[in-house]
This record gives sequence, structure tokens and C-alpha cells, in this order.
Amino acid sequence: MPGGYKPVEHTADVGVKAWGQNQKELLEEAALGMVSQTYNPDTVEEKEVRKLELEAETMDELLLQWLREILYFMENEALLFKRFQIEKDNFSLKNEKTLQIQASLHGEKRDPTRHDICKEIKAVTRHGLYAKKNGPWWEANVLFDV
Repeated sequence: MPGGYKPVEHTADVGVKAWGQNQKELLEEAALGMVSQTYNPDTVEEKEVRKLELEAETMDELLLQWLREILYFMENEALLFKRFQIEKDNFSLKNEKTLQIQASLHGEKRDPTRHDICKEIKAVTRHGLYAKKNGPWWEANVLFDV
């Protein structure tokens, strides 16, 4: 069974619960879940790539940074993304003090004639945020200010 995501009901904001077979898949699914709250990723073409390198002490903090960086590109460069790919990580290195990833974000500039933006995410919040291993799966919960 592959990873995935689903919207989470919350009184004032929107959220996503994501899951994956490993930390890499969890981050990719959480990103897809976040952008799916704003637009339909199926309408986006892979014309541009943005690279990211991130480091954090915990998986919660890495998830938060990851989603905030994606949101930054969406807000400041008018980019929409279709695919997220963690290309390199150190998740299996148990003696490392920090978690590190190198990733690429695949998408294109927003085109109002083709991309229907249903809501705008203002921020990724710490409220209710977690990323943890649950049995054989990794799962995460994230809320967004809209």
C-alpha cells in the first residue's frame, strides 16, 4: 500500500494527515497534501525545478521547514508544484545529530487561465504538528492558516 494524504477538519483552518512507508515518502505526501488544499496538482506541468537543502534536529522540525519552503516558492515566485522528490537524505544514519534532505520541486509558474486557486495558505503552523513512526508507517499531521 502506497503513502497518501487526506484533508483534516479543523474549526478555523485547514489541515492534512499524511502517511508513508518511510520518512522520505511521508515528506513527499505531506507536500502534495498541502498544495492540494490550494489547487489541483493534476493541472500543473513539470516545466521548472527548484532545489532545496534542509537540516533539522527532529522530524517535526524538518516537516515544518519543508512545507514552509514550498509555501515560500508558491508565494514569492508564483510557482505551483506537481511533484516533490527527496533525492538524498541521511535518515538511515543513526549517529547523525541532525536530519538532512536534498530535494527537488517540480512545477510551473501559476497561470490564472489554467490554474484555479481555491484557497490561499498563509502559513504552516506548529499547532497540532507531528511526524512520527506508527507501527510500520510514518504519519504526520499539519494545520495551515488560511
